[in-house]
Amino acid sequence: MPHPEIEQNFQELIFPVENLPEQEPQNFEGKLGINQCPRLLELVEDSGLDVEYQFSLKRDSRKVLIDGRFKGQFKLNCDRCLGTIAYQPEESFSIRLQPSEDRPRPAEETLLTLEELEWDVYDQSSLNLAELIEEQVLISIPEKKLCSTSCKGLCQRCGVNLNKQSCLCTEEIEDHPFAVLKGIGSEFENFQK
Repeated sequence: MPHPEIEQNFQELIFPVENLPEQEPQNFEGKLGINQCPRLLELVEDSGLDVEYQFSLKRDSRKVLIDGRFKGQFKLNCDRCLGTIAYQPEESFSIRLQPSEDRPRPAEETLLTLEELEWDVYDQSSLNLAELIEEQVLISIPEKKLCSTSCKGLCQRCGVNLNKQSCLCTEEIEDHPFAVLKGIGSEFENFQK
């Protein structure tokens, strides 16, 4: 049976850590609302954001273990041609949290063990699971978003999408970092003579 304090905050996905039942996993599923994903909304092309989640939340003393899965569907813009990309991530995640004051703080620089690297920290009395799920979705988005690996992008001069039509510009663009090197080969040949 869900804990009453958890049940009333379920819509917001905010959980006071001390109210979580210890060693008793709580299972949740639902959809993230648009107002719960402000960082993700900066990347998506329109407000058609659909992110479903399932997760299990368990407290062990002051540590919190979250195992879950999300499935999303939204549109992104291609970084080269600005065209629309349908993106449908579906991934599992595992988050291990401990209070920031419980994390060992060595007096001098030391290497962290693999076990220490597994744990992230929280520094408030409540956890916002919507933010944590949104972060997992953001991590799944590729750094370079391309509609295809062969995307030609936009013409630097006239802005036409080179994937859809040929550019009508005939002049070579001289405004790039290597333009100053053009013709250096002939100057070097003249210098050697």
